[in-house]
Amino acid sequence: MRRFGYALGYLLLVLAAAAAFAQLLMIWATGGYEPVSLGKIWYNVHANSLVGFQGLVERTLGSLAWVPIRFLLSLPAFVVLLVPGLLLFVGCRSSRRAFA
Repeated sequence: MRRFGYALGYLLLVLAAAAAFAQLLMIWATGGYEPVSLGKIWYNVHANSLVGFQGLVERTLGSLAWVPIRFLLSLPAFVVLLVPGLLLFVGCRSSRRAFA
């Protein structure tokens, strides 16, 4: 399980780096800062699943449960991916040292 967490953390860090690079390209292309949010990426990839996910959350957990999820989806994508990626990567790494 520890290896899975480590690999997932590594994957999230790679995705965060890709999102940060996309953010830098957006700044360069437009000349201004417009955050690339996780919700915007999800909407561009498959809008119907985002709307369906909102309906699922509101139906099963209540409409107030959508508010913090909507807040997370409005944050820049690299921030949303970086935080859990770092936590998993650092928390699940092996305690053995190769050169110690």
